[in-house]
Amino acid sequence: MDKHVYIVGFMGSGKSTIGPLLAGSMDRPFYDLDDLIEEEQKRTISEIFESQGEEYFRKLESDTLVQNSPSEPCVMALGGGTFVSEVNRDYISKQGISVWLKIPLRLARRRCMDSRHRPLARDPEQWESLFRCREKIYQLADIPVEVKGQSPQQICAEIQGRLSEIT
Repeated sequence: MDKHVYIVGFMGSGKSTIGPLLAGSMDRPFYDLDDLIEEEQKRTISEIFESQGEEYFRKLESDTLVQNSPSEPCVMALGGGTFVSEVNRDYISKQGISVWLKIPLRLARRRCMDSRHRPLARDPEQWESLFRCREKIYQLADIPVEVKGQSPQQICAEIQGRLSEIT
């Protein structure tokens, strides 16, 4: 398969864990969009949110997605909100295959409960509402994969099997 693989999902779904494992098993480079933004901006996502707001960050996120798209096939973990943008989804569908790491709300909450570096996880009610809204959009991904009850290795194996079915 010569397309990029984009890992999408809510905070705590395992994008930053699964992405490198999948890339390694597929012998591809791995990129984390949030890491690319932080390197380019020389500050954290939280700092960008706090100083310039979410709207500014989302524009930066879209620009970084397009500008840093490698020519060779890769695996890229996207931020939890990247896939929400229709422009980003269109770009992703033209460049590759999207894989949704589907996580139940309770598990996501448990994984993110004490997270200081997730600006949108601070208010529990807002966070749950965000989860419900994004879940509807994540359903548009090419490949949904349940993460609950599976090890990272099992999730990678499932993704690879599903990728081989569609290519």
